[in-house]
Amino acid sequence: MIITNKTSVEISVRNLKIGMYVSKLDRPWLETPFLLQGILIQSPEDINELARHCTYVYVDWNKSESFAAPKPVPSKGSAASQPTEDAEILKLQRLQTETYTETRTAKEELPAAKKAFDVASTLLSEIHASVKHNTKLNIQATHDVVDALRESVVRNPDAALLLARLKTTGQELYDNAINASVHMLAFGRHLGLPRKELAVLGMGGLLMDVGKSRLPTEMQTKSNLLLNASERELMKQHVSYGEDIIAWSNKIPEEVVKIVSQHHERENGNGYPRGLNASQLHVYARMAAIVDCYEELIVERSGIPAIKPFHAYRKLRENANSGLNSTLVEQFAQCLGMFPVGSLVELNTGEIAIVLTHNRTQIFLPNIMIILDAKKQPYDNPLTVDLRSAGPGPNGTQYTITNDLPQGAYGIDAKQYYL
Repeated sequence: MIITNKTSVEISVRNLKIGMYVSKLDRPWLETPFLLQGILIQSPEDINELARHCTYVYVDWNKSESFAAPKPVPSKGSAASQPTEDAEILKLQRLQTETYTETRTAKEELPAAKKAFDVASTLLSEIHASVKHNTKLNIQATHDVVDALRESVVRNPDAALLLARLKTTGQELYDNAINASVHMLAFGRHLGLPRKELAVLGMGGLLMDVGKSRLPTEMQTKSNLLLNASERELMKQHVSYGEDIIAWSNKIPEEVVKIVSQHHERENGNGYPRGLNASQLHVYARMAAIVDCYEELIVERSGIPAIKPFHAYRKLRENANSGLNSTLVEQFAQCLGMFPVGSLVELNTGEIAIVLTHNRTQIFLPNIMIILDAKKQPYDNPLTVDLRSAGPGPNGTQYTITNDLPQGAYGIDAKQYYL
């Protein structure tokens, strides 16, 4: 047994006991099926699963529960004697009860996903009108729309995620709300949350920026990078506007209220509107903060070009050092894949491909459609390749992705291959 610090020790997996909290593995978490970084051992099955992937792990005594070995008594003022910022993450782990499987291919699910998007767009038009006329939101209709999006995501998330990337309504505020809802649903599905919790996440995504409807039209979708100081202060008001709007309506889950109120808060206390810190933030709001940042990065707004998804993940990881939750950032990246569906990528052969679906256990090896040859000329018959099992490419080497590309690269309209 190797002591790594005052509260953590390295031990062999065969010495694990129920009640121990594993805080670190002998390999990256993303190389294992565990959904969150950190696991409380609750059954022999947990130990067996760890043994399939690891030789040794690190146990944090302060987060462990009672077991045969003595638990160190924390000194006054130590992390264990105070509320920990991981309390909400541990709460999230206890909610993870579902293992979802894809019951349709993305292609089979696409028509249902399109229908759900269209209904969601109609609802958002009604919500916008309700805000304008100071009337209550149609919460039952909101539940129905979220349920339709949820069931599509449960059957196969790639269809809705594809539409979130490629489909537009012409109303940027509506598109942003639908996309946030879909990303929250896919995030929750990836984490194994039950359907009831998915519905909460989906509604939170749909409504978290509803307060922007009360901002001047020219500001509603303006990039934060283009706001001057006075506009930035006005933009912050959309949170309190959102709180007021949902307060008018009945039967909105408390967790949705937290998402609306806290999705711009940061764990280091540097967010707004209240400057809350990690221990004060609901875990769903922390998830929403990541989704909101991701959308801001990948969507072109007001003349500010979007950045490529892989670079967006890098930005999110950087932001994890200044307020986003690093554990959830890594899980969000695993949820969407390093190269999300609909992305354009360049291969080591020089060919260009579109990502069709992503492999959730090997996030760097998606299923792709190769559409341009090494000279960037279109193939008459595009080739579909699963990079997990693909044979050698034209140059005799194994296919790998070397670069992700911005939408529209080489004049490619990804919509024509899907929509």
